Amino acid sequence: MKISFHRVYTKDNLELCGLLYQPDKKTKTVVLHIHGMGGNFYENKFLDNLAKTFIDNNIAFCVFNNRGAEFIKDIFKKSKKKELFVRIGNSREKFEDCLIDIKAYIEFLKRRGFRNIHLSGHSLGCSKVAYYLGKTKDRRIKSLILISPSDMIGLVKADKEFAYRYKDDISTAKKMIKQGKGDEFMPRMVWDDYPITAKSYLNIFGDNSKTAVFNFYNPKDKFKIISQIKCPIFTIVGTEDDILFMPLNKMMKILEEKASSNKRLEIKTVKNATHSWRGNEQELAERILNWLKSFKL
Repeated sequence: MKISFHRVYTKDNLELCGLLYQPDKKTKTVVLHIHGMGGNFYENKFLDNLAKTFIDNNIAFCVFNNRGAEFIKDIFKKSKKKELFVRIGNSREKFEDCLIDIKAYIEFLKRRGFRNIHLSGHSLGCSKVAYYLGKTKDRRIKSLILISPSDMIGLVKADKEFAYRYKDDISTAKKMIKQGKGDEFMPRMVWDDYPITAKSYLNIFGDNSKTAVFNFYNPKDKFKIISQIKCPIFTIVGTEDDILFMPLNKMMKILEEKASSNKRLEIKTVKNATHSWRGNEQELAERILNWLKSFKL
């Protein structure tokens, strides 16, 4: 196994760091993984299992920190004038910028000689990879792998402990933006855990947010992004996923109906697995490997 560290630059000159795992034997197949809300490329233990399992089967694996990594993160930005760091992280990110970040790493992998690229996401990362593919129709992507997809807006609306203050938080965010305080932090953290600015709160949790790719909370939603994706989709969720706000079978039925135009949609559930997949990492890796083996490697 060969592991290399890389600094890849986006079109807006941000430096995004990541790892590329490559088997000793040359391969043209790679899985590009996008982490979830406030995550990074090393936090989830299942990434270790994915890397080893893929490498053992002559498949490369690439992970990186997108601009929404961690809560607050200083990211280097190339500038001809001076050394510059910009403070972003999940607390300051704009969801739509995922298009820029994902494209940068796809271009990086293309330059490295990879031709069979499978795009994977976990949690909010699922919304990002689906949004990327729905918007770009990137034909270089052979399949989409969704690990524990989440409905961000549904989570704040359905949470019994915090739902009562959702409208108030939306109102507060709009008021702060109108007052020119959009880059300042909200007085309350999301779920009392996630610090976030007014602009980012509205961008991620507002009614018109682009994050509503998997809008399970609203059964009337047409899932426009998902309905536009033509490449094969593999979805896997644990039965004990702690961020589910409705029965898993109901959620998967909605996804199946909304993605009915896709010629190859495969949905798998894993008994006792949680959102972080602790204790079920290898089963997750093997399920995804079986999916990948159905393609030309």
